[in-house]
Amino acid sequence: MVKTILSCLILGLASIAVTLAANAKDVPSSIVWEKNLEDVIVKAKAAGKSILLDFFAPT
Repeated sequence: MVKTILSCLILGLASIAVTLAANAKDVPSSIVWEKNLEDVIVKAKAAGKSILLDFFAPT
């Protein structure tokens, strides 16, 4: 029981620490979704970053 409580407490504190670290770096708190793949590729190459593609089709 104590082990479970400590695990939950550690996970909670870790998530708070990550959130505070992200806020301290002036990082946006959410993903900025773009609509034009060609523009995104140019931006990603210039910034040296990866691209996340989402193929969600609402039904």
